[in-house]
Amino acid sequence: MEENIVQSNCFEVANTISSLLKTTLGPRSMLKMILDNQGRVIITNDGNCILREIDLKNPIAKSLIELSGTQDGEVGDGTTTVVILASELLKMAGILVRKNFNPNVIINCYLKVLEESVFFMKNNISFSSKNNRNEEINRAILTAIGTKLVGRFSRLICELTLKAIQFLKEDSILKPIDYFKIQKIPIYNIQKSKIIPGVIISKDVSHPKMRKKILNPKILLLDCEIEYKKGETRSNLEISKGEQWGKLMKAEEDYEFYICNIIKKFKPDLIFTEKNVSDIALHYFYKSNISVIRRIKRSDNNKLSKMLGINIVSCVEKIEFSDIGESKKFSVKKIGDEYYSYIIGFKYSNYKTILLFAPSKDILDEMERNLQDGIAVANVTKSFPGLIPGGGASELSVSKILCEKSKNFRNYNFYLYKAIAETLEIIPRILIENCGVEVVQRIVTMKNYHEKGFYFIGIEGRGGNIIDTRKIGIFEVLEIKIHAYKLAFENASMLLKIDRIVKGISIT
Repeated sequence: MEENIVQSNCFEVANTISSLLKTTLGPRSMLKMILDNQGRVIITNDGNCILREIDLKNPIAKSLIELSGTQDGEVGDGTTTVVILASELLKMAGILVRKNFNPNVIINCYLKVLEESVFFMKNNISFSSKNNRNEEINRAILTAIGTKLVGRFSRLICELTLKAIQFLKEDSILKPIDYFKIQKIPIYNIQKSKIIPGVIISKDVSHPKMRKKILNPKILLLDCEIEYKKGETRSNLEISKGEQWGKLMKAEEDYEFYICNIIKKFKPDLIFTEKNVSDIALHYFYKSNISVIRRIKRSDNNKLSKMLGINIVSCVEKIEFSDIGESKKFSVKKIGDEYYSYIIGFKYSNYKTILLFAPSKDILDEMERNLQDGIAVANVTKSFPGLIPGGGASELSVSKILCEKSKNFRNYNFYLYKAIAETLEIIPRILIENCGVEVVQRIVTMKNYHEKGFYFIGIEGRGGNIIDTRKIGIFEVLEIKIHAYKLAFENASMLLKIDRIVKGISIT
C-alpha cells in the first residue's frame, strides 16, 4: 500500500512541474514572474532560472528540479525540455502502473528505448557542416536564443557569442563563462552592447583631481588599508592638554606618509585596493601623480590579479617590484549616472568583458542568462559537431521509429514502446499549443510526413506552421539533445524505482 502512495505522489509531482513549464517552451512562450526570498522580482522564461527559484520540500520535486541545473551546467541549453520529458515519462508510467505493469519492466524498456533513440539520432537524422563550422555554430545559437525573452535581439547575442568563443582555449578545464566578465549597464540602446578586451569596474578614482586616463599604467593591487590603524573598539584614550591632540594627529599623518612613501618607491601609476584609503593618503597620492581606486570588490581584484599576472599584496611593507603589473590603457568613463573604470589590454591574458546595455535590470538579467546559454551552446557545438532538426522534428522522428520497433514485440514491450512514442510527441504538441493554433490536425500531418521519411519536417514556432526546418535554419545540437534524453530517461527510471520515502531518524 505504501508503494502505491509513494508512486502516486511521484506522478502527481511530475504532472505539476510539467504543467508549470509547458508554457515556457518555444518562441511563443509565456513569461513567469518570480518573487524570490529577498523580495526581488524576476521575469523570465528560462526553465532553469524558474525551477531554481522554487522552494519545494518534496524530494521527488527536488530531483526533477536538479535535472534542469545539471543540464544547464553541462551543456547550457535544453533545461526546459529535459524536465518536461522526464515529467511526461513519469506521467506515462503512472498510467501503466495503474494497469498493473511492473515498474521494473517499464524501467528496462526505458533504458532500451534510450539506447535506440540515441543510435537513431546519431546515424539517421544528424549532420555536420565540416566545411563551414561557423555557420553550424551560428544556426545552433540562433535556434537556442530565438526561444528566449530577448529573442528579437538574437542576431546581436549571436554576434557577441561568436566573438566570445574565438578566445576560448581548447581542452581547458575552465567553463566558457570563466573567460569573461559580464558588465550590465541600464542604458536604453541595446545595440551598443559589445566585447571589451579588458576588465570594467564600476568605480571612479577616489580623488576628483587624480588622472582618469593613463597610457601603459603600472598597477599595484592591495588588500589592506592605507590609513592610520585605529585602536580596538573598547580602548580608551584620555587627553588633558591640547598639545596631546596635536601630537596624536601628527603621529597619524607621519604613519600615513611613511606608508605612502613606501608605495611611491615602486612608482605605480594606479592603485586598486579592497579596503579604505584615508583622505591624507589620497592627497599625497594626488600630489605624487598616482591614481587610486578604493573599496573594489574582491572578485574584481582577483580578476585583475589573474589578468596582470601579479599578486595581491596584503601588507604594504612587503611590496616587491614583481608585484607591479602593466596594462595598455586605463580610463574612466561616465555612462548614464555611473562612472566605470576601464583597464584595457593585458600581457598575460586575453580576458574580455562583455558590455551589455538594456533599458531595465530585468532585461539585462535575461540578456545575461541568454548570453551564457549561447556561449555554452557554441562551445558544445565547437567541441561536438553535429546538428539535428529542431521544431519538434527530432522527437517525431524518434517516435516514428519506436512505433515501428514496437511491431516486433509480442509482450509488454509492444505497449511500452507505443506509450513512450506518444510521450515524445509532447514537445511538438506544446510548441503548437503555445502558438495558439489547432493541434491535432498539425500533429497528424507531420506524422504522415515522417512516415514517408521526411525527418526534417517540424513546427515553425512563431506561427505554428508545418515547414522543412532546413529552410528557416531551425536546428538543435545533437550532443545537447542526447544529453537531455539521457538525463530524462535515467532520472525517470530512478524515481520509478522508489517505493518508500524515509526521513532521517536518530537512534539512541
